[in-house]
Amino acid sequence: MPATSDRPAWAINPPAPPPPADVPLPPKAGGLARTHCRLTGHTGDWTYPDGRCVRIRMCQRCGEITSKQEHTWSPFEYVAAARCEQERQCDRCGAAESRVQHSFGPWRYASEHDSRQSTTCRRCGAETFTRPGPLW
Repeated sequence: MPATSDRPAWAINPPAPPPPADVPLPPKAGGLARTHCRLTGHTGDWTYPDGRCVRIRMCQRCGEITSKQEHTWSPFEYVAAARCEQERQCDRCGAAESRVQHSFGPWRYASEHDSRQSTTCRRCGAETFTRPGPLW
């Protein structure tokens, strides 16, 4: 089997979408309120306006609307018994994310004439080696 990386392969989440069009426009805020928010941060509670995973906050001081995407992920579970792919889903919107999580055993020398060490995944059999190569 080809050598594989033991790092998880995470799915890349896109940036948060803009807030829904039915969110009311913020009131006009004065320069002092906007400056205060730039220095100390915005105030207000985050809410879910619909069934998506986009949270919205309208600042109580300056009226600026901020949005961010925030999923509620279930734990990762293996897809099959002899494979190392794992998946999880968002409990709120159903979005899916996957990764590869190997379960490598102990390191062993490849042979008495080889300075490399190898380890094998207990689940899928993938093998990975250290460097350098054979002794000549």
